[in-house]
Amino acid sequence: MSGIALSRLSQERKAWRKDHPFGFVAVPTKNPDGTMNLMNWECAIPGKKGTLWEGGLYKLRMLFKDDYPSSPPKCKFEPPIFHPNVYPSGTVCLSILEEEKDWRPAITIKQVKANTHSVIPIWV
Repeated sequence: MSGIALSRLSQERKAWRKDHPFGFVAVPTKNPDGTMNLMNWECAIPGKKGTLWEGGLYKLRMLFKDDYPSSPPKCKFEPPIFHPNVYPSGTVCLSILEEEKDWRPAITIKQVKANTHSVIPIWV
């Protein structure tokens, strides 16, 4: 695992714990030995108020590669949700999650989740 990726993810975890939107969840998973796996996060995004998604809490997994933040995380709804911005596999389709398009190393976990939250209700 890359020291750069782990350092950045550790900083992001601290920032998230200090300040994150109400109702959102982002927690690194645990390794078999009980240590944190910063490369694999279990997340949840609440449905937006006033939409058909309201009241739901949608589970999302964020997987980070060793070259993070040079490459974006893979974000996948588990179980998959039916939505135009979500592939049948559950993988989120957003330009900021594509290295060749709008991904920038300065984009934070908080920004990824906010962008994911903002596109879900557009199609309802």
